[in-house]
Amino acid sequence: MDFKPRAGQKEVLEYRGGQLAVPAVPGAGKTTVLAHLAAELIASELDNDQKILIVTYMNSAVANFRKRIGDFLAEKGLPRSRGYSVKTLHSLALGIIKEKPEARLINQDFELIESGRRYRWIKDLCRKWAGENSNLLQQFFNLDKNSYQFDKYLKKWKEDDFPAYVASMISYFKLKLLEGEELKNMVKYSSLKPANILTPAAEIFSEYEFRMAQAGLLDFDDLVQQSLKLLKDDSEFTERIAAQYAFVFEDEAQDSNQAQEEMLYLLAGKNNNLVRVGDSNQAITGTFTLSDPDIFRSYCRREDVEVETMAVSSRSTQDIIDLANYLVDWSQEEFSERDIDPLEEKYIKPTAADDPSPNPEVEGYRIGSRAFKDWKTEKKFIARQALRKARENNKQTTAVLMPTGWQLEEIAREINALGGDFQLAGSSSRDAFLTELEVILKFLTSPASSDNLKLLFAEVFGREREVLNQLLEEALAAKENQELIFPLSGLNRDNFELEFRKKDGFDQFFKSLTQVQGWLEASMELPPDELVLFLAERIELTGKKLALAQNLALEFGRLLKENPAWRLDQLTAELPEIRDRIRQFAETLTEMEGFEAKPDQVTLSTLHKAKGMEWDTVFIGSLTSSHFQHDNDDYFMGEKFYLNEEIKNPKASARAELEFILNEKKERNADHKARQELIAERVRLLYVGITRARRNLFLSTHQKRGKWDKEPAFIFSSLEKFIAEKKEETQGRINSGEDK
Repeated sequence: MDFKPRAGQKEVLEYRGGQLAVPAVPGAGKTTVLAHLAAELIASELDNDQKILIVTYMNSAVANFRKRIGDFLAEKGLPRSRGYSVKTLHSLALGIIKEKPEARLINQDFELIESGRRYRWIKDLCRKWAGENSNLLQQFFNLDKNSYQFDKYLKKWKEDDFPAYVASMISYFKLKLLEGEELKNMVKYSSLKPANILTPAAEIFSEYEFRMAQAGLLDFDDLVQQSLKLLKDDSEFTERIAAQYAFVFEDEAQDSNQAQEEMLYLLAGKNNNLVRVGDSNQAITGTFTLSDPDIFRSYCRREDVEVETMAVSSRSTQDIIDLANYLVDWSQEEFSERDIDPLEEKYIKPTAADDPSPNPEVEGYRIGSRAFKDWKTEKKFIARQALRKARENNKQTTAVLMPTGWQLEEIAREINALGGDFQLAGSSSRDAFLTELEVILKFLTSPASSDNLKLLFAEVFGREREVLNQLLEEALAAKENQELIFPLSGLNRDNFELEFRKKDGFDQFFKSLTQVQGWLEASMELPPDELVLFLAERIELTGKKLALAQNLALEFGRLLKENPAWRLDQLTAELPEIRDRIRQFAETLTEMEGFEAKPDQVTLSTLHKAKGMEWDTVFIGSLTSSHFQHDNDDYFMGEKFYLNEEIKNPKASARAELEFILNEKKERNADHKARQELIAERVRLLYVGITRARRNLFLSTHQKRGKWDKEPAFIFSSLEKFIAEKKEETQGRINSGEDK
C-alpha cells in the first residue's frame, strides 16, 4: 500500500503515548492515518499480551479499520490480525458486561431487545399511563377543548408524540446513570410544579425498567450504562479490563457523549494513552441522539492534551473547498452576537502541488444554485438532472441529498417515472430482501388461493421469464390450484392438452409446478424453522439473502420455543413484527459490507446518512427555513404548537427540569436554548452535505406553497450570493483568457 503522509498526518504518526486530539476536516484521511498509526504502534510499542482498542460508531467503519490495519501490518510482514481490536461502542460494552454477568444477576444468554419491540413496549406503557392520568395529560394542552383541532391533536399527542418523547427521555435517563424507581421518587418529592412534563417520563421509565427486568432483557442504552457502572464501581475489574489495552483510539469523537467519554478514560488506564479523532464541524446528531459536540471541543482545549490538526483534504475541487470555508466564515460572523456556535474557525486546505492524490480539477465553475417556485418543480428538476448525470457513462457517481426521507421517496418516484434507476445509501438494493421467501410462505399457508400462486410465480419464477406467468394464467382459467399441482392421477405432462404442451416455456412451467409441489410436501413434514432453511436452499439464496433467511429461521425457532403448538400460518402472521428485526439485521449486514455507489445509478440519501460518504456530483435540495432555521419565527422540529408555551419542546423542558432536580440549576428558557442548538446543528448539516461533493455541486430551495412549507432558508440566500459572485469571477477569467 503506497501511503505518503501529508502535513498534519505526519505529526499524528509521530504519536507514541499520552493524550492526543486530532481535529480532522472532511476528506483528510483520518481512517488511513489511524490505521497506519495503529500498525506502527503494534510493530514497535506493544507487548505481546496487549492490544490497541479502536472504538467507532458504525459497523461499516469496523470492517474498514480491520482491512486497513491488516494491510499495513501485512506490509510489515506481521499477521493481519495481530495486536488490535476494533469495536463499536455497543459491542465493547456488551463484552465488558459478559466479563462479569453476575453483577447484573444475569447469565451469558441474556437477550437484547430490538428497537421496534422496545418502542412498542414504551407505546403500551404510555397508553396505560395516559388512561390513568388523562386529566394531567390534557393540562399540557394549549388548545381549547371546544377547538375543532382538539381531538385531532390530543390523539396525535397520545399515540405518537408523547411515546416518542418518553422513549427519548428514557435514553437520556440512562445516560445520566439514573434508576427508574429512584428517579420517580426524586421527581415526586421535588419542588417542581404538579403539572411538570418530567413526571410522566419518570413514572413510565420505572415501569419500563421493571418490565425489562422481568423479561431478562437489556436495550442498547443498558449496554453502555451497565458497562460503565461496572467499571466505575469495581476498580480491580477495571484495571483487569484496561490492562488489555496499551492504547485507546476513538473515531468520530464529535459524536461522543458523557457516558462514552467516561468509559474511554477508564479503559485508557493510568497511562492515559488516548487518541481521539473527530470534527466538531460535522457534529450533526445531537438533536436526535445523546451526542454532544462540546465534549470533543473541550478535550481539544485541555492543557494536558496535545492537538494535531489534519486540515489538508484531496476530496473536493478548490471551488467546493472555498464554498465550505466561506460557510465557516459566514457562520462566525452571522452568529457572533447570538450565543450560537455552529462551526469552528477551522478551514480545509487543498493538497500541495506534488501530492500523489491531488484535488480534482474541472472546467469552469461547477457549483450551481436555484430557487424554485414550489416543491413539485424542484423535485422534478433534481430527479431529471441527477438521472442525466448518472447516464453520462463517465464512471462518476451522483447523489441526491435531502433533509427528510419522504422527500427522497418522492424523488425516487420521479426517477422511476423517467425510466431511471436509483440506490439508497446504506442499502445494496432497493428490493425487499425476503420477497421470494415471504411469497412462498404466504402461498404455503393458503395454497388454495390462486392469487397467492400467481404472486409466487411472479416473484420466484416469472421475473426473468414473463411467459411462465402467462402460462399460469391460462392454466388457472381451466383448473383450480389443487387440480394443477396435485391432480388425482399425479402430476405429469399428460395432465395438459397437447397444444398447451407445445407452447414456448412449457418445460420450465412444468418444472416450476413440480418444485411448488415439493415445497407443499415439505411444509407438511418439516418444522417451520427447518422449512425456511429448506426453501432458501431450494431457491438457491446466497450471500446477504441467505444470511437473512437464516435469521428468519432463528426468529421462527424463537417463537416456536415460546409457542410450541403454533402452525406455519400463525408464525407467518408474525412477519410484520419479525420484519422489523430482519430489517435491522439487514442494515447491519450492509454496514459491515460497506456502501459502494454505482456510477450508473443515482444514490439517494438523507443529509444525515451521507456523512462519511462522497460522490462526484451532489444535489442538495429543499434548503427551506423549515429545515434550516435561522430566526425564532421559523418552524422548529421538536416543538408542539398545541402544548403549553413552557413545554412546547417537551424534551428540552424535561431535561431542564431534571437538571434543576439534580444540580439545582434552573434553565430559564429551555425552549430558546434548544432552538439555538438546532440552528447550529443545521448549519453543520449543510456543511457536511457540501463537503460530500468532489467535482459538481447544486443547491436548491423552493418558495412557500401550502400550509407547512416555508421561505428559502436564510443560509441558502447567503450562499447563493457567494456562488453567483464566484461564478461571475470564473466566467470573467475565462472570457479574458486567464483560464484555459
